[in-house]
Amino acid sequence: MSLLIKVSVDDQIKDYKNNLIKECESSRSNLVEGMNNYLVSSKYTKNLYDMLIKTCQKYFKFTIKDNDFKVWCYYSDDKFSGTSWHNHENTSTINAVLYLKISKDNKGIDFRYNDEVTNYKPKTGDLIIFPNFLEHYPHPSKAEPRITLNLELKCYEDSKDIFNNLKVKL
Repeated sequence: MSLLIKVSVDDQIKDYKNNLIKECESSRSNLVEGMNNYLVSSKYTKNLYDMLIKTCQKYFKFTIKDNDFKVWCYYSDDKFSGTSWHNHENTSTINAVLYLKISKDNKGIDFRYNDEVTNYKPKTGDLIIFPNFLEHYPHPSKAEPRITLNLELKCYEDSKDIFNNLKVKL
């Protein structure tokens, strides 16, 4: 699979990672029944998007269309573990997942492209960047919480053009 970028940003978020986790935990009341993801009003939104944009600029060229940045938390545990195959075509151009907390039963995330499925087992502090059209299935955690943040960039360019020359594999 050549549509993914994986970088460790643990050093970049170490000063506020625990606070991000606390924000996710305290915002969990925003959870819609049947869903595992919810909007987090984070005081670190600017930090997270500055880091994401800087990382993306190392790999490809793009122009930000909308800087109304939002942080979504996916929190999976023994109470909330629903998930499904999905993409982010309607909400972003570039999508990213930041892994804040991984459980011992980490089954990772599956990516599907051209009928090929690839599984990746992330580590805490990993940031995975991929195009909006890439289907993915985050395996839920039931043993202990799995906490990730979803970050999205809306660009003027089409995601296929942005990711066209990317040759990075997990």
